[in-house]
Amino acid sequence: MSPFPGLSGASLRSRLRRHALTSAAIVLLAAALGASLSAATGHAQEATTVPVRFGILSPSASTVYFFLGAEKGIYKKHGIDLQPIVFQKGGPEVIAAAASGQLDIGTLGTPILVGISRGIPIKVVGSPAVKGQEFVLVGQNEVKSVEDLKGKQIGVSSVGGGQSQALRFILTAKKLEAADVQEIAYGSGGNGYVAFKSGQIAAAVLQEPNITKLVNDGDGHILAKAADYYGRYQHSYVFASDKFIAASPETIRKFFEASREAIQYAKDNRAELVSYSKKLLNLDEKLLNKIYDEQIPGWDETQAVDTEGLLNAIKIVQQVGDISKDYTPDIDKIVDPRFTRPAS
Repeated sequence: MSPFPGLSGASLRSRLRRHALTSAAIVLLAAALGASLSAATGHAQEATTVPVRFGILSPSASTVYFFLGAEKGIYKKHGIDLQPIVFQKGGPEVIAAAASGQLDIGTLGTPILVGISRGIPIKVVGSPAVKGQEFVLVGQNEVKSVEDLKGKQIGVSSVGGGQSQALRFILTAKKLEAADVQEIAYGSGGNGYVAFKSGQIAAAVLQEPNITKLVNDGDGHILAKAADYYGRYQHSYVFASDKFIAASPETIRKFFEASREAIQYAKDNRAELVSYSKKLLNLDEKLLNKIYDEQIPGWDETQAVDTEGLLNAIKIVQQVGDISKDYTPDIDKIVDPRFTRPAS
C-alpha cells in the first residue's frame, strides 16, 4: 500500500521528481547565498580596514620592516591599510606635510620635537625599532680630522634636519662653528652617497648602508659618530597628528600591534628580510647581513619612548639653535604614551 494515500504510483513518482528538483534548487540557492554572504563578509572586512597615511623618509635597513610588514599583510590583519608616503628631502619636509594635514602617522628624528616646540599639532606616540642616533660623519681619505673640514663643503640630507643638527653638535665639540663649514643639502641618502663618491663634498653625515659601503670600498673613513657625543639620547620617534589621536586612538594602538608583529617577523625570517631588503634598497646580501648582525639585537619591540633620552634630545637641539632656549618642555604635551608597551 502506498504510504501516500490518494496518490497513484505515477503521481507519486511525478511528485517525488518535483520534490527532488525543488530540493536541488534549494541546495543551489543555499550555496549561492553562502557564497554571497562569504563575499559580503570579505568586503565588510575590507571596509573595516582603516587607511593610515604614514610619512617616512627613504627606506633604510632599520625601517624596512614597515614595508615588509605591509607586503606580508600584517598591517591589514590588524585592520590597518598602511599607505607609506616616502619623503626624500628630510625631516622638515615631513613636518610640513603633517602641519598641512597630509599625514596621520609618521616616523623620523628630532625634527618632530622641533615641530612640537613650534606648535605643530602633533604628538610623539611611540618609537620605531631603532630609536638611537645612527648619524656618522664620514670624510674623504685626505681629510684626517673634523678640524680639517674648516672652510669645506659637508653634505647633509637637509639643512635644519637631524643630520644637520648632528653635524653642528660635532663641530661645537671640536671647537668649530656652523659658519666654519658650508652645509650642502643632498636630499636622499643615495644622493649623498653619489656626491661623496664623486668627490663633490669633503665629508657627509650619513646612515647605513652608505657608511659601510664607502668604508668597505676604501672611498672614505669615519671622522665622528654622533652617538659618541650625545650621551643618553633618543633620536627617532613615531608621531601622530592631534586630530588623528582624537578621532582614532584604537587605530594607533593597532598600528603599534602590527608594527610589533612586523618587527618580530623580520627577526624570525632573516633570509626573507635580507632578500626583501636587497630588492628594496638595491644592496648586496653580504653588506645587508653585516648591517643586520649589528642592528637587529638592538631592535626594540616595545616601541616605547625613552623619556629621559627625549628630554636630553631637546636640550641638544636647543644647543644647536633649532629649538628656542626659552622653550620649556612639558612631557605630557609632547608624548601620549597610551599606545605602546612599557619598556622592559
